[in-house]
Amino acid sequence: MSFVTRCGVSLLLAILPLFSVAQSKCDVELGHGLIITDSVIRIVDNGQTRVQINNDNQLLIQGYWIDLSERETQVLHEYSKGIRDTVPELVSLATDGVNLGLSAIEQVVEGMSDKKPEVLQTQLQYVERALMDKFKRGDDFFFIAPQSLSKIDDFFTKEISQKIHSAVHGSLGAILMSLGDAFKSREGNIEDRITDMGQRMDIITKEIDKSLQKKAQQLESKADEYCECLNTLDETEARLQAIVPRLAAYDLVQIRS
Repeated sequence: MSFVTRCGVSLLLAILPLFSVAQSKCDVELGHGLIITDSVIRIVDNGQTRVQINNDNQLLIQGYWIDLSERETQVLHEYSKGIRDTVPELVSLATDGVNLGLSAIEQVVEGMSDKKPEVLQTQLQYVERALMDKFKRGDDFFFIAPQSLSKIDDFFTKEISQKIHSAVHGSLGAILMSLGDAFKSREGNIEDRITDMGQRMDIITKEIDKSLQKKAQQLESKADEYCECLNTLDETEARLQAIVPRLAAYDLVQIRS
């Protein structure tokens, strides 16, 4: 039975207990960053590649090729496939829609004023940077930073939410100044514009919270669903470390409970 099939069966068995309030979360941490392309997996620290897997069947540690037997290569293949079957989906789920949402916020806020609030652009850049420090997806790669997978939801409902709210509220001041200038020059109806601005700001903040809460719930649910698969991946990693003891220094999957 393949890893994917076993994971599919395991997921069905693992999902049911998740509805129990007493059931504790699967506390999984990634001890190192990962970069995944079609042909290469890199385990990285501080921007440096420590472990590299080529085509799911060739292992390099700190640039040195590790000679493996056919049986040992099969364990490496299982490990590589286990990473590919879990991490890219988490990265995609984390990044999908967020950047699009940031652009929508920028367009709506800018639409309230004739002047482009520079503070909004700066703050949204901070949001994007915070997101990309944790998750990043390109045309041909996925990146995930070292982190606790059981606390991904906190990242969105707390850190990202706070940064986006700061961006929106920071823009509010710039917009009010712009409206004040319009009032002084008697351009437009200031009362109507302020009312419209307040309503739009209220809608924006509510939609932000709803969107981030939904994203957090999706990620939390997916991390829980992957609990059994990540346990299997951890076991495969332990088998590979027994074959190549040097890999223990770059322990990727760490199960805390």
